[in-house]
Amino acid sequence: MIPIQHRDLEKLVQRHWEAIKNYADSRNKKFDLKYFNDAIKKYFAEFDFEKIVFASPSEIDALVEIWNAHQCKDKSDFKGFETYYGYLTTGFIKKEENDKEIKYSSKDLIESLNISVCPYCNRNYIKLVEIERQEKEKIEDTVIRIDELDHFYPKSEYPFLAVSFYNLIPSCKTCNQTFKGTKLVSVNPYSKIEEFSFSLKIKNSTFYYDKDGFCIDYEKAKKVLGKNFEVFRINELYDQHKDQILELIQKQITYPDSYIDELFQKYEGTFFRNKEDVIRHLSNGIMEEENFHLRPLSKLTHDIAKN
Repeated sequence: MIPIQHRDLEKLVQRHWEAIKNYADSRNKKFDLKYFNDAIKKYFAEFDFEKIVFASPSEIDALVEIWNAHQCKDKSDFKGFETYYGYLTTGFIKKEENDKEIKYSSKDLIESLNISVCPYCNRNYIKLVEIERQEKEKIEDTVIRIDELDHFYPKSEYPFLAVSFYNLIPSCKTCNQTFKGTKLVSVNPYSKIEEFSFSLKIKNSTFYYDKDGFCIDYEKAKKVLGKNFEVFRINELYDQHKDQILELIQKQITYPDSYIDELFQKYEGTFFRNKEDVIRHLSNGIMEEENFHLRPLSKLTHDIAKN
């Protein structure tokens, strides 16, 4: 698992709220801002709809505790919240005075975060894929969705969080549908995650040419991630990639520091900016922490290489 980080995260939350608010303001419908505020005040006296949408991961946890403590609660009071999540999926559309339409959807939310891989597993890509499909002798561009928005707290149980920004986690279909579904997990990728690392346990002297000669140590990850580790089956998934770890071990043995220095001196300023670039080139594209979101298994390979 990797954290979701973005230097302009607050601006993205503001954009998210404004798209929802503008849609509610421009529609004379049953689910207007008054409806949302009244529903919230019934259960959460110190919150309104805007605060619910902006609620941080820790505030969301507190809201869930309040909701769970209520003896008399009716999830149908929040029907409009789930309806608006459906609008988010297809897109909130705002018309400007010049009749220009501005659209904001879950696709825009995910793309604005600049995340390429699922933060839950750091294994599967979640970028949109565009293909051309021929139908009745007509070529049409078709977008295939391989990204999804998981509700960290499932909207079926906590419908008031259906469009809360920090409750919407970009994820892959495997993590969202196959593994998690409506299960509760313990660590929100938007929250500050306690440091942990993966490491190697050497079983015997064959470790540098046989993947059965070593195993991946998950103890620290298991302790920090808790339910996330169990629900997303991190150890089962990552053990399938021991061949990549073996390649990494072999490359680190094969390429000594002297060879790294030689390559850097030869290609400095053309291929490589620094020695870290050389190491990344030689070791399966090891990424630094700030770029874990760009490549599958980046944290696993980074930790193994560092340890």
